[in-house]
Amino acid sequence: MNSMRLNSSPLALRLLASAILFVFTLPLRSQTVAVAEVAGTVSDESGAAIAGASVTITETEKNQSRATTSDNDGHYIFPSLPVGPYRIDVTSSGFKAYRQSGILLQVGSNVQVNVTMQLGSLSEHVEVTANATMVETRDTSVSQVIDQQRIEELPLNGRQPTQLILLSGAALTAPGGGMVGSKNYFSSTTISVAGGQANGVNYLLDGGDHNDSMTNVNLPVPFPDALQEFSVQTSALPARFGLHPGAVVNAVTKSGSNSWHGNLFEFLRNGDLNARNTFATAHDTLKRNQFGGTLGGKIIRDKVFFFMGYQGTRTRSDPPQTISFTPTQAVLNGDFSAITSSNCVSSGARQLKDPVTGQPFVNNQIPVSRFSPEAVKLIQSYIPISNDPCGKITYGIPTTGDEDQIVGRVDWAQSSKHNLYTRYFLAQYQNPPVFDGKNALTTTAAGNWERVQAVTLADTLTFSGSTLNSFHITFTRRRDNRGVADNYINPSAIGLKVSTPIPNFLQLGVTNYWSVGCGTCAPGHFNTNSWHYADDVDVIRGKHQMSFGVDFLKDQFNFINGWMQNGLWTFGTFTGDTGDNLANFMLGLPSDFQQSGVLQMATRAPVFALYAQDSYRVTQHLTINAGIRWEPFFCRLRLLWVRQLV
Repeated sequence: MNSMRLNSSPLALRLLASAILFVFTLPLRSQTVAVAEVAGTVSDESGAAIAGASVTITETEKNQSRATTSDNDGHYIFPSLPVGPYRIDVTSSGFKAYRQSGILLQVGSNVQVNVTMQLGSLSEHVEVTANATMVETRDTSVSQVIDQQRIEELPLNGRQPTQLILLSGAALTAPGGGMVGSKNYFSSTTISVAGGQANGVNYLLDGGDHNDSMTNVNLPVPFPDALQEFSVQTSALPARFGLHPGAVVNAVTKSGSNSWHGNLFEFLRNGDLNARNTFATAHDTLKRNQFGGTLGGKIIRDKVFFFMGYQGTRTRSDPPQTISFTPTQAVLNGDFSAITSSNCVSSGARQLKDPVTGQPFVNNQIPVSRFSPEAVKLIQSYIPISNDPCGKITYGIPTTGDEDQIVGRVDWAQSSKHNLYTRYFLAQYQNPPVFDGKNALTTTAAGNWERVQAVTLADTLTFSGSTLNSFHITFTRRRDNRGVADNYINPSAIGLKVSTPIPNFLQLGVTNYWSVGCGTCAPGHFNTNSWHYADDVDVIRGKHQMSFGVDFLKDQFNFINGWMQNGLWTFGTFTGDTGDNLANFMLGLPSDFQQSGVLQMATRAPVFALYAQDSYRVTQHLTINAGIRWEPFFCRLRLLWVRQLV
């Protein structure tokens, strides 16, 4: 890349140009910092502005300070402050020193704290200790902050914090369609905010991208005890937010402080301890244990802090009952008279026809000599024989759903002008497939081994009281290995003469009767990698608070699916069939057969964005926000190999 020189550009443009050059030398991606902002006016008791007052804001738990001076209008501002408790100290010659504590900043908030100074000497002071009333003065979006108390104390089914998004009022759960399922992390959800699409929410974790690029839903959010808070913003979002138009969910993990804090917990759900539902015939069988703990504190006082947490989830339950219709012993003997009678067929009795001659089978009796050997072997070896005259059979498919989450974070206050932090998050879920070697009906549920990792590194540098730069690097990886039991059926084991690249997978269905295997549980993996780098610059010049930024997101989605590698048999109706799908199966007459090679896809979707925004303070009571964001979309898809035979 050729060098670029700016001889007479303003400082803000120099910083923006530097950020752009940096972006093009790295695989970048970012959105915005999970921070807040405090602004206000310093005046005397008559309301006259005090220029040149020294204003210092201090994060009380870490004892981290930042200083500025009020301008000619008495105005001051502190952009890009980490969330947490603060106090403000103001001094000016001829006035008593002023201190206000109890200021609690929440993620994404822009609050105003006005200071009224009293005449006197600096040795005297005025201290306001009551909690400050936080008034939003700059943000044009509609927002709701879910604070730590509500995250930890409100009842959550399975302790999933994303359920609290619905408290924002404009949010509701939306049909997911194919957006969530066996190819996504199990806790991914679809939520519509302010009428947006079900996958139109942009999720951020500690300021870094936290989206599953496969279907644009969320990656797992850390457990409640590891979250400080999160906000939900929608409608007229600032220019620094992009990617998804519906809303932004900005979550912040806890950090350490000078004091030690932590907890141990276990949450137990067991139907034996609960009253039975009035309309239920039995107690809830769900047994779920969620246990873990957190610990945070200092490594070096006022300098280096840490936080770590763990949650384990173990789930067991009696599976819900599933109904299928399998062959009876009479059917295996060639007698279809009962299973095709009006007692078993709601549309009326069926008359079976010989697909060779077109003549009826007398008394719906089919000679067993005409049965397909492959069909008979599959039934005798892997499909339970029903004792019900109509073939009805009830069974359950057990699920486990064990998850482990680990969170680790380190904050480093290198100086009053330079702060860094890094955070690592791991979520791992296991739900293995179920097959006892006998009942293949239980193979219609996917087995998943899933893991999500997310790493964020952030650097905030204050050049002066009026210029600040924040830089984020984020990497996320989701791996979903989907598969079947090792002892599952190979088609060749029952005599089917087809190519079987997968040694243990059979997918076959008899319409309205039973099936084994499924398209959404075929072996494969669905992996996403995302690199996210962002640089945000805040510059204060007089009545202007200008923000500039550059984002670059590089997504990779690697997809391998063995859906029809071993073939897909369907036994349904077709011209000239017997008149019954089960009879078609027993005679070895499929209505459809498909087979393909492995489906492999690799998508690469870089998202580059530039934005600029200016908050212009016209008067003490009027601020104009104007911004622009440029975010083109590029996508490259490689379909590596797919072949289909019909």
